[in-house]
Amino acid sequence: MKLLFVLAAAFVVMAGGILTLQRLDRDIEELEDTAQETRLRELEAEKQKGDMLQEINNQDTDAYIRENARTQYGYLMPGEIRFEVTNPEALQMATPSPAPTEAAP
Repeated sequence: MKLLFVLAAAFVVMAGGILTLQRLDRDIEELEDTAQETRLRELEAEKQKGDMLQEINNQDTDAYIRENARTQYGYLMPGEIRFEVTNPEALQMATPSPAPTEAAP
């Protein structure tokens, strides 16, 4: 009878251990997934940081200042003329006429 009780107790302990190991395996997988996602977010943040630093460095150049003056504020260089298209649909509908072909003699 004692042997049966010991075997039953051992079985319960083993079953509990197996269930605990399975739960720990799932937890480890979830933590590894979270760590991978965190690494990917960190890489993306580093890329954004690099892009921002590059933009900051570019802001000191004459070309950057000139481009922003033109695009954001509408500035022109001396002697330039601004053309504004008020009917953009007309540009899309206009098609070049085909070149005339010569008749064979």
